Amino acid sequence: MNFTEHTKVRKEKFGSVVFDTLTEKIFITDGIGSDILELIEQGKAFDEVVSELCERYDGDKEQISGDVTEFVEQLKTNNIVDSQVVDSQE
Repeated sequence: MNFTEHTKVRKEKFGSVVFDTLTEKIFITDGIGSDILELIEQGKAFDEVVSELCERYDGDKEQISGDVTEFVEQLKTNNIVDSQVVDSQE
């Protein structure tokens, strides 16, 4: 997964701030959202993001996968990540 070219992300104490320079919209995430954004920034694929989060947090893999899917869908809807992203759920 990759951010679109007009996306800027800044990590903060509470999570992250995402700025879409094209639409001038700002999105704010919590710590877990920030972790997902960090992994996307590293170029991780969907499955890698889920695996990494399963290692960091105590949770069911299916639940984490569902939460990441929902988060990534929101990112795609807002043109924060490349819309060609394909996750393992499809």
